[in-house]
Amino acid sequence: MTVSRCELRPLDARNLADLLAVAVAETDPLEVMPPVSGEPGWNETRRQAFREFHLTRSIEAAEPVERTYVVVADDRVVGAARIEPAGEAAEIGLWLGRSHRGLHLGRAVLVELLVMARASGMARVIASTTTANVAARRLLGGGGAGLTVDGDRVDAVLDLPDAR
Repeated sequence: MTVSRCELRPLDARNLADLLAVAVAETDPLEVMPPVSGEPGWNETRRQAFREFHLTRSIEAAEPVERTYVVVADDRVVGAARIEPAGEAAEIGLWLGRSHRGLHLGRAVLVELLVMARASGMARVIASTTTANVAARRLLGGGGAGLTVDGDRVDAVLDLPDAR
């Protein structure tokens, strides 16, 4: 599969259903949201928790915790990216549906998140993943981030050059 176009669009009430659909069809819930007790998989409780998570953190929040974007490739929602202010840093995150992994979309999204962070006046970006997530470690390290491993957790820090 070749992707000809990739862009980030703000997550809103209109495209939340599309984001949930790709999450259900192409991810494990633990890849895209905090843990929810109960049976594993995408049951109705987990689907509602996914909707609530995004509504309360970004879409309907009076003071959003983060800005969340749908990743759109060839006019189709294929994942999500987020940027959350954390002092002088911005915490970033990204997930893609399985059918769109390995197509270099992650690099394009990372570049866009770095541009957004720099434009917001952030001095650095931070991210975390696990040692098992080789693709994320490769993406972050390849993007110039310093990686620190602590047990199963990998933290990434990337200083942003002054845009002036």
